[in-house]
Amino acid sequence: MLVLRPGVDLAQLLPNVSPLQRELDVVLLHEGILEPALGITMQAVTKEANLTYEREATNALNAVDSGGAQIAFFLNACDVEKVVEIATANEVMPQKSTDFFPKLLSGITMYRV
Repeated sequence: MLVLRPGVDLAQLLPNVSPLQRELDVVLLHEGILEPALGITMQAVTKEANLTYEREATNALNAVDSGGAQIAFFLNACDVEKVVEIATANEVMPQKSTDFFPKLLSGITMYRV
């Protein structure tokens, strides 16, 4: 399990990331591991060129066990309150950070009834 060391200055480590988003697991993964350590750029992430996303942990573990993947990362879900805070600040959530389940029907959430 990877955790931040106590007292880490995220403003210094992630100066180009919004203060509201610096503590999101997905941001820490992308900005702290995928790009600097593995060379996986945001362009590659967007195209899912070097990675895939799995909703179920079992599928991710099976992919690693079968050789279909080299590594799996498990992230904490974003709190709805954090999503609201970021959205009301007119910021965009990182890719795949708002994969909530169960899904609401888009017509119910997007259109007036």
